Amino acid sequence: MGQTAPLRQVLFVQHKQAVLNEIIGGYYMHKRTRMAIVAWAVLVSIGVGAASAVSFMPQELIPAEKIIERHVEAIGGVDAVRAHSSTQAQGTMELLGQGVRGEMRMYAAAPNKILMIVSFPDLGIESRNGYNGEVAWAADPMTGERILQGDELQQIVDESDYYSDLHDLSKFQSMETLEVTEYAGRRTYKVKLVYISGRETFEYFDVDNGRLVGAEGLQYTLMGAVNVRTFISEYRQFGKLMAPTKIVQEIGPGQTVQITLESIQYDNVEPSTFALPASIEALIG
Repeated sequence: MGQTAPLRQVLFVQHKQAVLNEIIGGYYMHKRTRMAIVAWAVLVSIGVGAASAVSFMPQELIPAEKIIERHVEAIGGVDAVRAHSSTQAQGTMELLGQGVRGEMRMYAAAPNKILMIVSFPDLGIESRNGYNGEVAWAADPMTGERILQGDELQQIVDESDYYSDLHDLSKFQSMETLEVTEYAGRRTYKVKLVYISGRETFEYFDVDNGRLVGAEGLQYTLMGAVNVRTFISEYRQFGKLMAPTKIVQEIGPGQTVQITLESIQYDNVEPSTFALPASIEALIG
């Protein structure tokens, strides 16, 4: 997903998003074992209110590249995006309707490094997920420590570009504007993106203000592929960039996650942040 830089690394993120992709698998396992586990947060949302896909009357469609240019300008412009080389964000993650709320820290750096830490103090649980540009890994009390491979790894490779807002054309087979449709109660351009790997995702950009308001597609977890929908709102100014601070996610049938970003800081992440834990290095052999 082609979210704003902090969001993509959180959604990953983004958008989406990402880079967060195992929360649902870990949580369903918790339901069976009476233990709350959240692994890699899949940032996808259900939208505020009903998010129906209702097409509007025929309207001239803008090429996908132009829609993305509008989005980049709406969040601050190309120069503002490229002015930074690392991001640190803090916030909360909540499983809506489940009474489970945790604290989240995210670190990202150019060109494609990510570390995500989610902790649930009341439950005494912490989950860590990272990608150092070569190795993607996950560690949590339920599934233990593991190296991500296959579709999980490819998803992170596809979406970990620190400057993903710019939608580097070399990373995509194609970009296509499909229609004008309603998403999260807004008139949006629906854009289909096909990565070089063949993975597909759909992004929704506000017709009026140009900003990204959501994304939709398959996310890959330890439990397999799950359809996720991301609805993004409450953009705020952080330095010269606008970034969304509320992401409400619908993951498969009935699981809803809300992420609220409370702070975003740029260019203060140490390179050592992304070093592989010794236990993960041991798995590589």
